Amino acid sequence: MPAHSTRIDQAGRPPELVARKHLAEVDSYKGWPMYSTAAARVLDIEVVRSVIAERMAWEVASLPRDAAAARIGWHWSDLARMGQEGRITTGHGDRYLIADLDQLAEEADGEQYVTAQAAATDVLEIRASDWKYVEAAGWICPAHTYEQEVGRHRTVTVALYRLGDVRALREIPGVDWEAVRGLPKGAVSPLREYAKRAPTRAAAVRGFAQALADRHGVTVWAWASPYSGGWELDWERIEDLPTEETVRQELADDAVAGSYAAEITLCPTWGEVTREARALLEPGRAAVLDTETTDLYGRTVEIAVIDAATGKKLMDTLVNPGAPISDGARWVHGITDEMVADARPFEAVLPRLRKVSKGRTICAYNAEFDRAVVLGDVQRAGKKPMHLEPEDSWYCLMQAYADWLGSHRWLRLGGSHRALGDCQSARDVLITLSKGRGSAFTPRPPAPGDPVPGPPTGTVLAAAAVPGT
Repeated sequence: MPAHSTRIDQAGRPPELVARKHLAEVDSYKGWPMYSTAAARVLDIEVVRSVIAERMAWEVASLPRDAAAARIGWHWSDLARMGQEGRITTGHGDRYLIADLDQLAEEADGEQYVTAQAAATDVLEIRASDWKYVEAAGWICPAHTYEQEVGRHRTVTVALYRLGDVRALREIPGVDWEAVRGLPKGAVSPLREYAKRAPTRAAAVRGFAQALADRHGVTVWAWASPYSGGWELDWERIEDLPTEETVRQELADDAVAGSYAAEITLCPTWGEVTREARALLEPGRAAVLDTETTDLYGRTVEIAVIDAATGKKLMDTLVNPGAPISDGARWVHGITDEMVADARPFEAVLPRLRKVSKGRTICAYNAEFDRAVVLGDVQRAGKKPMHLEPEDSWYCLMQAYADWLGSHRWLRLGGSHRALGDCQSARDVLITLSKGRGSAFTPRPPAPGDPVPGPPTGTVLAAAAVPGT
């Protein structure tokens, strides 16, 4: 280890000290950053104490992943998902804010994911071996999967199911769950007969969705809504085709799926948002912007812009706001007055901002906020806003995400609270929106000699004996 430098372990919090320009990395040793011993010894003790106090306050107010999951009885992947969706505050050390955990457990009960084992034994109180019949009947499908390591060289796919969907299985008419519970090992399950009754409503809808994709050469999304109990269907448009009227007529003409037409909603709000997101992800179409400020609706202290299609960084810079940064803002983004003291003022970064956003839709997670901040700085600089001013130049990802989810809540982004990191998190939201909801059905290439797909003939699938999801 070089004599002139030393390594500060994580407890010393060098990242914050380096970010605030109190300490500079001078070397590295086996991947560890090295810092000047002399510089470390002359650090302002109050600065160090402040950094440690902030971190200790966060650790008191938060829990690590496994402890957080145990506190509310959720799977750890639920917490990661809720963090990505901005519905729970995350921070250093992959920790979760306790106050948000408790609120989440109350407000989002039923949205958590459970394994097949838990769904069977804990929720339905049936044998784990009987779960295969539940899936085979078409009553439920996984909401998510992940790969789990088994040994050193193999992984297995673990399926997760939405708890609310599992609970809804208890209400399927005609199923005697009491007769299934408490069966001894080896006893024949009454659920086995339902697995032979195919297709269910789910299979009918999925069959229609695939046929629609094949017929028109478009991607189709089909989602079983846990809120309405029905299905929702939407599709991409190629020069505005196929129209809703066309698809509605094709659904009515389908002898099987048509019998469920009253339970299938075409063109829901999330479908429109999905198509908008897909368009914004086209090359050169949009950019994602984020600002960090001196205070709520204050002046810009950092601004970043990335290409929406590729994620490529177009600009990322600190900005001297010409005004002090409030304590509350500094606690959120960690940017200090010292860090921006030598940065360029807004008028100096404005030309670059204009250049990278010209001819693009400007996507921001909270577009109303970022637009107001940018226009306020433009006005103070005595410059013309040009294409940065019109509201239709901006696209609010938070509002789009809320519409896509069908939520009326303000949804936190859950990013890093630095401009570039928040841009990347906002782009992740845009990508999520572009994937539609539920299952996606893409056109299948016809086999040699197959006829060109035509309108429904009424022989797509057989009728279901027991209604499923």
